[in-house]
Amino acid sequence: MKKLLVLFAGLWISGQSGIPQFQELRQEAGLSVVIVSGAPDKHYLVESVGGGIGIIDYDRDGWIDIYVVNGQTLDSFRNPDPAHYNRLYRNLGDGTFEDVSRQAGVDDIGWGKGVLVADLNSDGFDDLYILNWGPNVLYRNNGDGTFTNVTVNSGLDDGQWSSAAAAADYDGDGDLDIYLVNYLDYDIDHLPVEGKFCSYREIPVACGPRGLKGAADRFFRNDGNFVFTDVTRETGMEEQSAYYGLGAVWGDYDNDGDQDLYVANDSTPNYLYQNQGNGRFLEVGAEAGIAYSDDGREQAGMGVDFGDYDNDGWLDIAVTNFSHDYNTIYRNTGTGYFIDASFSSGVAAVTQPDLSWGVSFSDFNNDGLKDLFIANGHIYPQVDSYGLNVFYHQPNRLFLNRGAGKFEDISQLAGEGLKAARSTRGAAFGDFNNDGLLDIVLAELDDTPTLLLNQTKIGNHWILLLLEGTRSNRNAVGSRITVQTGGIRQIREVQAGGSYAGSNDFRAHFGLGNDSRIDRIEIRWPSGKLSVLEDVPANQILKLTEPE
Repeated sequence: MKKLLVLFAGLWISGQSGIPQFQELRQEAGLSVVIVSGAPDKHYLVESVGGGIGIIDYDRDGWIDIYVVNGQTLDSFRNPDPAHYNRLYRNLGDGTFEDVSRQAGVDDIGWGKGVLVADLNSDGFDDLYILNWGPNVLYRNNGDGTFTNVTVNSGLDDGQWSSAAAAADYDGDGDLDIYLVNYLDYDIDHLPVEGKFCSYREIPVACGPRGLKGAADRFFRNDGNFVFTDVTRETGMEEQSAYYGLGAVWGDYDNDGDQDLYVANDSTPNYLYQNQGNGRFLEVGAEAGIAYSDDGREQAGMGVDFGDYDNDGWLDIAVTNFSHDYNTIYRNTGTGYFIDASFSSGVAAVTQPDLSWGVSFSDFNNDGLKDLFIANGHIYPQVDSYGLNVFYHQPNRLFLNRGAGKFEDISQLAGEGLKAARSTRGAAFGDFNNDGLLDIVLAELDDTPTLLLNQTKIGNHWILLLLEGTRSNRNAVGSRITVQTGGIRQIREVQAGGSYAGSNDFRAHFGLGNDSRIDRIEIRWPSGKLSVLEDVPANQILKLTEPE
């Protein structure tokens, strides 16, 4: 009887309390590439810190596609194995994907770490910036299903260990500028050797990042025609000490109409660059309360997101961290200061065993509240043998937003795909089948990618907004969208980059609960123009163009 009651309770929760349900698709969907990253035993940090994953509608057919970043091994680093190339998977619209990497010309064979998707020349077709350990690669989308490598003379080939990139129009000239996050000054000829001086809880493991030299981040101004100029120093973004950067996301945290930048650093303080509105930034991380944990510790920042999870009109921050710590939720008080709400929100205690990467504030059940997804996977395979109750392969986590600033871990109730234990790194978020429910694509280390297809049957309403800039950048990155239904006001900003080393669907998604019509939509474009729509029907993908 007890077993039946538990089963009944689970079914009741799934049906009545808004628990999203995800179906796991992998090789049967055509996502067949195994993501390579060194040897299975991961004796070096470059092998265990895997890469991100990107979403791009490269052919503008209305079905979002997937870009998978692949790696190499230490043996093939200097002479890359041509079998280990990046993949572009075209969405066929029927739940399957076709590998078009080679005919599209985006089959880079560097040791990939991340990808930025953005329309860098505002021609209506999204380009690709590939981040590598070694020279980065810039691909121009030709608009005919193919890309051209335009790295030479672009200024973006940076030969360090690049880990992530994020784009925004900081100077208001109508094109996207790029912040490049770099991790370590890591030399293939002088790799740090695993041993007694590199340990985790007395287990010999790969060395780093502490004790190794960091690689400085760089900020590039877009000068047009795929030429970029390093403006790190003149914008006030030059680091005094090169920290171990892993993640970055742009957002207007202080509601002054321009884009600010949050940077997650591994084992060192995080940055918050406040846009001064004059072409310069001021680093205010410590003053704003986001550089450290609530008890003043440096954490191991990896994945990042800006999102208003409490619907108060101010962007909050999620940042993922190492195991035996906790993932951090910083609540924006609207005073220029953030409060560490990780414990009060219900996230911290649950996530302490996890080593976490990709992350997003997204509404997965369309109830009007942004939920929280976190991708997990340890970097040390050795932990499985030492009885620490921490494992190399870990299940991901989904937290349902219950309102009043509270999240509930519903990972074990949201479908078999959420229960699977793997070593996940990148996570990207978008609606792959255009049904109004947000799906998730994951980069699994030494495994094939995973597509978690959202099949929730709750019946809540939704809208997807695809913005197209005219005076602003074509992707409308930096636009703030406010959607009002009944007494609820939601905000979301269009981003390029974020999560962990990846890129999400540019279409802004809003869950609307029981409301079948939207009272008011406001769009503040990057140019400062304001668009207003009233009495808009729900359950549609709506394309909006910035007024000339």
